Amino acid sequence: RSSDRVPFLVKHVLGARVVFATGAYVLLALFTLFFAPRDGQTRLLILLSGLAFLLGSLDAQWIFAARSRMSMIAAQGALSQLAYAGLILALVHHPSDVWIIPSATLLSLGLATLLWLPARRQYHIPLPEVSPRAWSIFLPICLVMGFASLMSMIYDQIDVVMLKYFRPDAELGTYVASYGLMAMAMSFLPIMDQVFLPMLSGAAGQDLNAEKTYLRWLGHATVGLALPIAVGGFILAVPLTQFVFGSQYSGSGILFRWLMLTLITGPAASYFGAQLIPNGRERKYLAAVFAGAVTNVVLNLFLLSRYGAIAAAFTTAFSQGVVALMNYYFVKDLTKPRLLAAVAMSVPATCLMAISLLIVQTVYQVHVLALIVLGALLYLGVYAVSFGLWSRITASGAETNLS
Repeated sequence: RSSDRVPFLVKHVLGARVVFATGAYVLLALFTLFFAPRDGQTRLLILLSGLAFLLGSLDAQWIFAARSRMSMIAAQGALSQLAYAGLILALVHHPSDVWIIPSATLLSLGLATLLWLPARRQYHIPLPEVSPRAWSIFLPICLVMGFASLMSMIYDQIDVVMLKYFRPDAELGTYVASYGLMAMAMSFLPIMDQVFLPMLSGAAGQDLNAEKTYLRWLGHATVGLALPIAVGGFILAVPLTQFVFGSQYSGSGILFRWLMLTLITGPAASYFGAQLIPNGRERKYLAAVFAGAVTNVVLNLFLLSRYGAIAAAFTTAFSQGVVALMNYYFVKDLTKPRLLAAVAMSVPATCLMAISLLIVQTVYQVHVLALIVLGALLYLGVYAVSFGLWSRITASGAETNLS
């Protein structure tokens, strides 16, 4: 956020990213040469997918995120996603077209690097520079956060790997489909991280009132989105998965229903952990996600072989809950997270939405998309009323205290 340090940091961070991405791709190429399956299509897919390491290292959107300039990131993201979706829809028609998918990803990442041009123009950013001596400023923190990301990936994805060994392929496919739909439902979390983490970083330890304000906004957004999506997804799980995947994934509805538990524990872990990184507590964040990874692996070892994919749904949610509890413990001495107002406004709206969906779904034959729209409108309407009432109560309390 310090303008005078932007050129120095960017040229050395990007230089380090290019070096490590190149090293990662070399290792991937060696793996493909000696250990990957022998068929040419698989090797081509691995090498094409790995090129994302190189293009991703040049991504400059974090420069604008640090300045809370989200319009630039949104425009770039929309352009990249439209190009990706357009290529997939236009060109992928047969199994032999599978190589187009990583190629579309590369094009999408290539468009993302266009942010380099306005960043260079506005912040006078020099070209990437490879200078290992300068890496000591940021590399220790990056290594901790990188290992933490690996642990997060383990407690998010290890159940997929273990299901492959413990259960039939059909059950694995059903779980992967359900988990992908759940991940789409929880896609609001990375967006909120991009918006609020730079704001919290600027206020941490410097402006207590601003930090409380940003945490309150983050709490309202987290609860206000997670609770209705989780409850609505739980109620509409079966018709929603049938609409998205078709009848061949008939068992995915039950899995998706219980995966909705992760939409409670996952956002809680994200919210309570939002203060750790801005306050320089990366090691405690690592400890929390490491505990989540260990919990998930141990539970899966004992439960997957007996109960299968349904156990994976519960272990994922439980592991996220462990991370949430540890994050809450680690931030207790910082600004106290307050969620009472957010819960008080969201719960009545969610309850009315849930009751209405259950009644309409039982009495009438309504398409699932219409049910989603109905639930969203009901929730937003009741939430607006609750927000107005809570604002009046808060204003009355403030006036009483002043008098």
